[in-house]
Amino acid sequence: MPLWLIPVVVLALLVLLEVVFRVLYRRRHGRPYHVSIRFPWDRGHVIPHPYLSFAYKRNEVIDRNQRLPYPLHPNRYFSFTEPLRLNNVGHFGPDFTFAEHPGVLRIACLGNSTTANNVGDGERDYTYPALLEDELNARLGQRDSALRAEVYNCGIGGWVSTDILVDFLLNVLPTQPDYVILCHAFTELHLYLTEDFSLDYLHNRRNLGEVMHRIKRGYYWPKIRFWHSYEWAKDNLVGTGNVRNDVAFAIRREPPDLTRPYHDLRVEQRILRNIFIVCRHYGIRVIVGSYPFYAYRDDPTTLKMAEGVSLENALARELAMESGSPFVDQAALVPQDVDHFLDWIHLTPLGMADFARNFADALLADLERPGPPADG
Repeated sequence: MPLWLIPVVVLALLVLLEVVFRVLYRRRHGRPYHVSIRFPWDRGHVIPHPYLSFAYKRNEVIDRNQRLPYPLHPNRYFSFTEPLRLNNVGHFGPDFTFAEHPGVLRIACLGNSTTANNVGDGERDYTYPALLEDELNARLGQRDSALRAEVYNCGIGGWVSTDILVDFLLNVLPTQPDYVILCHAFTELHLYLTEDFSLDYLHNRRNLGEVMHRIKRGYYWPKIRFWHSYEWAKDNLVGTGNVRNDVAFAIRREPPDLTRPYHDLRVEQRILRNIFIVCRHYGIRVIVGSYPFYAYRDDPTTLKMAEGVSLENALARELAMESGSPFVDQAALVPQDVDHFLDWIHLTPLGMADFARNFADALLADLERPGPPADG
């Protein structure tokens, strides 16, 4: 073979590989491979924390945007319409305040990405806590109430119950909320599907600080957006170059074994019970929501996750009953269809609106209860 022909053959093989990869990927997933954006390393907003698996930078602005590859609505929604602000404690939205708040009904929404998630449709941004604040203030205004609602988004995508508990004690409790809304499940199911289970989750969860050097490798590789087969291989071998995308897998020690039965999920329940105990001491009402999950496929992973979320929802209902807290069965109330869900757990703006309305109904009904709080 002439030497000049070698690069021609190599190029032809690479083109063939790319075509085959794109065809097979689209056939399996119904969409092209998603090439994520890469943040400059010094602009990454996900950081290590001494007491949490990971945290977000405080007083940061996220201004690099892209369309999102949600499987039920690929490339329809953006990460945001307006740049996202991380506040004075590293949560999305306006700053948390810690002073007394007469005339203000303060609500803290605890959870993972179902709580935190922001989607933009090009005209506005949607989160369920922001929609809940709008809903409450509109309905309080109709009642000529002197109260005004202030809702804090305290969710972080990828957090497990230990993170939620620690953050609540350190960052949320000092805001002196009147209500806490707790809706959490899903993110720690993989911890209950691996060997050598430990009560503190150390068997399969690291601190981000332990693996930052691994995530950083992805930033050294060039990003070639049109070369999907290369991006797929790079993303799986060294990471995407976007710490927010990589953190959940980087801090996991091993993948779950879907053939195993779940370990006792009452460990998670026991962790979350501490939030109820602390809230009772401070006279804070807790509203519990079941976790909506849309099993739109019947593959083994979906079925196993659906089983786990169902178990977690039963335990959440138990916590509500034993503490005298209102329970909102969001899993039953939010319609399981493509109009309301982006994927298994993330909601469309319509789904978020229903989610917020259901919590608003429960909270306003609880405000009218006679006598002292049942858990106060």
